[in-house]
Amino acid sequence: MNTEMARTGNLQLMKEINQALIFNAIREKGPLSRSQLAKDLRLSPSTATVIVDHFIAIGFVKEVGKGDSSGGRKPILVELAKDAGMVVAIDLEQSRAAILNLNAEFLITKPIPAIKQGDLIAILLEVIHEMVRKIQGPRLLGIGIAVPGIIDPNKSRVITASSLNINHLSLKEELERHFQVPTLLENDANAAAYGEFLYGRSQNVQNFLYLHVGKAVGAGLFLSGNLFTGGAGGAGEFGHISVDESGPLCHCGNIGCLGKLIGAEMLMDQWRSWTGSEDVPSLAELARLSNEGEFHALRLMDYVGEMLGRGIVTLVHLFNPSLILIGGELALNNERLFDQVKKQVKTRNMRVFSEHVQIEECLTRLNAGIIGAGSLALNHFFQNVSFEMGDRTERAHHD
Repeated sequence: MNTEMARTGNLQLMKEINQALIFNAIREKGPLSRSQLAKDLRLSPSTATVIVDHFIAIGFVKEVGKGDSSGGRKPILVELAKDAGMVVAIDLEQSRAAILNLNAEFLITKPIPAIKQGDLIAILLEVIHEMVRKIQGPRLLGIGIAVPGIIDPNKSRVITASSLNINHLSLKEELERHFQVPTLLENDANAAAYGEFLYGRSQNVQNFLYLHVGKAVGAGLFLSGNLFTGGAGGAGEFGHISVDESGPLCHCGNIGCLGKLIGAEMLMDQWRSWTGSEDVPSLAELARLSNEGEFHALRLMDYVGEMLGRGIVTLVHLFNPSLILIGGELALNNERLFDQVKKQVKTRNMRVFSEHVQIEECLTRLNAGIIGAGSLALNHFFQNVSFEMGDRTERAHHD
């Protein structure tokens, strides 16, 4: 009895592995023929055909014409039906939500209203329901949320997000109960790093850092091709590296934290002090003003670049990345900031490190967090795709 159960279990496991292999080969390398899939994956032609035909039947794969032939009939090619499914992506730091298709392309975006204490879940439920109702056809496959805070190691609760005044919130459980699809939570900088790894400048880069410079400061670490989140899920708290021992006290208890020194609140206060004006530009406007040569904006960018560079030097010595990507509102097309950062890294680093690290603006720019959040949900679906997925996503879409 146990032997028979084990044999059945092994066959089911092999079936699911083959399904995932074929689906992801089509997604990554399509259009492909059934025979080419069988050859590349070392499967029998009949196995490849059965699996492909089923994915066509449930709508996730489609035929797209005929390929070249070295003799005999031309093979029919298949590719991913990118609009067969969708995921919800939410970036809480940017207060934006979106729906992405299977290629991580935007179908719809929506701002998230101002969040008051205790009403985050109610607001997100309303925003998600409204977006899903507007998109007819694709099946809802998952929800990804980028949170400006610390997520527990099980990725189910927000431990703390001070900018949202949130502590110990079971966000995953509530959203999964309402929408009946997997919900993935991640720190916003980690999510952005993940999105850049899959769709941005760091594709195929095994060791890189994503640094977020916006309302807050954070980092996502990709080491040996994997997102590193640490033992308690809090790795990458770049904003709490001390870069000025005479600096102000941070709420974390440290002195001169980077996030305290170059966070939005401190920069706005400095602008008011220097200009005597209450008309304060946004972070993106500060970047634009510095590019235009505005005196006070240039002073601020020189200061931010120096402080940020000091923090980056520490990261370079610790992790020896080959690429550092900087994103967030303050980094948007900010030539002065990048010049200062590169200057600091070059002068304060060991030469063997500084000569082998590139520092660039992230490709996804202000969409980094939201694409990263969507990437989490998409990749979860891609890694768990199976025959039964069609039935489950149909139910979720109609609930």
